[in-house]
Amino acid sequence: MSPKKRRQRRRGRESGRGPAPEHAGRAGAPPGPDPGAGAPGRVSRTPVVVHDPPDRRVTALWVVLGLLWGLGSPLALAVLLFTTLDAAAVDPGDPRGAARAVDAIGTSLIWLLVLALAVPALSAVAAVVLRRKIAAIGFTAALAVSAALVFWAMPPAELWDALRAHLTG
Repeated sequence: MSPKKRRQRRRGRESGRGPAPEHAGRAGAPPGPDPGAGAPGRVSRTPVVVHDPPDRRVTALWVVLGLLWGLGSPLALAVLLFTTLDAAAVDPGDPRGAARAVDAIGTSLIWLLVLALAVPALSAVAAVVLRRKIAAIGFTAALAVSAALVFWAMPPAELWDALRAHLTG
């Protein structure tokens, strides 16, 4: 439609309006302009803020760390169990075989502690530093569950003695 015809139609519509109905709006309030409409004929140019989506790399980091804890801890526990069972089958007369078996048990114990305790602890610290509240709560809960299970299976004093014996030779 041409601009001239548009102007004529708009003027015709505005002049053809009658008084506002009394039942519009609140009771007792004088009829006035529509509050959401603004000035007649004007369009609101207020910019809308669109927030950026969360960074996918941070989400991938939490997924990788969660999988490392969730899959690594049971696998490290299984490796510790199988290594201990293998050590039981070593000939007691062979001192080198017994030393290798004890060394393998110590190494698998260190892997269990790293995957069950260090990964969720460092992940919780990283989540706090990156201000990710939900991730911090989740990894703190994972640390509490892992620590409770590890320390229930082997008291901290015995665990410390085993680590010290393995690391010092």
